[in-house]
Amino acid sequence: MRVIESFLNGAWQSADGPRTSLVNPATEEVLAEAASARGLGDAVRHAREVGGPALRAMSFRQRGALLQAIAKLLHAHREELLDLAVVSGGNTRGDAKFDVDGGLGVLAAYAELAESLPDAPWLVEGEPAVVVRTSKVRVQHLLQPRHGVAVHINAFNFPAWGMLGKAAVAWLAGMPVLSKPATSTSLLAHRIAELVVGANILPPGAFQILIGSVGDLLDHLGPQDVVAFTGSADTGAKIRGHRNVLAHGVRVNVEADSLNSVVLGPDVQEGSELWDLVVRDAVTELTQKTGQKCTATRRILVLEAALPALRDALEGRLGERAAQTGNPLSKSVKMGPLSTAQQLADARAGVAALRERARVVRGDPQRGEFVDVPAGKGFFLEPILLEADAAAVLDRSAVFHRVEVFAPVATLLPYDGSVAQAAAIVGFGGGSLVSTVYSDDREYVARAVAELGPQLGASSCPTRRAPAARSAPAACSRRRSTAVLVAPAAAPSSAVASASSSTCSAPPCRAARASSRACSAADARPPPRYPGPTCRSWSRWSCSSRCSGASPTPASPASSSTASAWPRSRPSARASSSPSRPGTTATPIS
Repeated sequence: MRVIESFLNGAWQSADGPRTSLVNPATEEVLAEAASARGLGDAVRHAREVGGPALRAMSFRQRGALLQAIAKLLHAHREELLDLAVVSGGNTRGDAKFDVDGGLGVLAAYAELAESLPDAPWLVEGEPAVVVRTSKVRVQHLLQPRHGVAVHINAFNFPAWGMLGKAAVAWLAGMPVLSKPATSTSLLAHRIAELVVGANILPPGAFQILIGSVGDLLDHLGPQDVVAFTGSADTGAKIRGHRNVLAHGVRVNVEADSLNSVVLGPDVQEGSELWDLVVRDAVTELTQKTGQKCTATRRILVLEAALPALRDALEGRLGERAAQTGNPLSKSVKMGPLSTAQQLADARAGVAALRERARVVRGDPQRGEFVDVPAGKGFFLEPILLEADAAAVLDRSAVFHRVEVFAPVATLLPYDGSVAQAAAIVGFGGGSLVSTVYSDDREYVARAVAELGPQLGASSCPTRRAPAARSAPAACSRRRSTAVLVAPAAAPSSAVASASSSTCSAPPCRAARASSRACSAADARPPPRYPGPTCRSWSRWSCSSRCSGASPTPASPASSSTASAWPRSRPSARASSSPSRPGTTATPIS
């Protein structure tokens, strides 16, 4: 039996620790065993003392060249990685591309960004500022790498994209990475690590991978270290509350459970183009990656009078997808299994909990036979659609406002069509990564953005564009996590495109959905080096001042919540280190 090991302290570790079986989630065939490692304190010191100084000695452009070299290396092995993603993760080939190409895209995007940064190891921010009007002393802000290690604890659903997306930001910022993939799908992350380590692209100590248990890793972190975690809210809370993390002020970034919503404006009518887009997008967001992604739709808000028609439309489309659920090695299969037996058990328990306040209108959580799979084998759950009544929807304690079922499961929620009620219902979820509003009513969209936006990591407001407006220039402004389209007068409505946070950090894509982009596919051009496919739902492009005929630029690391080694706000808001020279404030990049 093959045993995959950790790469720590510059060497692959012998497999002498406890082992965990890694299985094909479609057939339950054991593929390999993961061996846990020891000596994690030494690995942290190795990163700080060997990897950190080597990266800090390089300029941004030199670090960017490393990212470009890794992107080219992995792209040369793309087919191998896709095949492994299908077998080890239960992905359809399309879902495998979503993961692998997403990781390649992030690497290429930040490599290109590096070319626009100074040929120096740090950034100078702004102009020198006068401290006292009558004094000659000036203050200059510098952005510098932290002298620690970036620990990345990644989720099972995106073993390639999650690892490479976080690592690209840290390496460009000048911090070494210790990556801990989720054990269940770690075969893909491990193979990527084998390729990167074997190519000797990175300096020693710049990259380590921990397979198996996290062990006592957090006990060895200090004030210069950062942790970026993606996974469940419960585990994220444990990391935040870890005694050593609290004692040393270790910076922690957590991306966890998210009850993402879709809101249909009252103007969306059955049979319209926008209605068809709603149905198509809802099926995609519910079933892509078998519903195991941070931006998947969990709640669908629809005018009470339109709910029966939407229910019927989704029942039909989801029924087709249910009939195409099975072993992803089969060409007829469009949706694969959940990643683990525990994920399946949790999903079934979640559906049972949702049924306390909603009824199942499509799907059988206990179904046991799927395409090209022996009966009773695999971790499969067909798409499940539930529906709640109006009284339950307005109860903030209802389970569908509190529990995310990380699977192809969503609940239809009737509402009165007002922005105020939609915002209240979305807010019952306690904040989420993304929400999508469908409407051709300019005023409704504007109010929705104002009311829903503060509760979200990103807002997405798909809209149709009139043919006359398609060729007209559209002015774009960028503010933090949201790119806002100021549409020409001929356009039917304004729109907001996601620039979402999370480990599912999207790369610039060849073309994003025209209806959910601030710069549509017809108006925007991708970075030329990106080798990946079409991005389905959201993009990290920031729009140039004029979309028409312009080339969008990759969002800077400062806009990414996964940029655990990069500042997300102005350095003046951070605790500054001791000035490196009189009149200079040196702020660690964190």
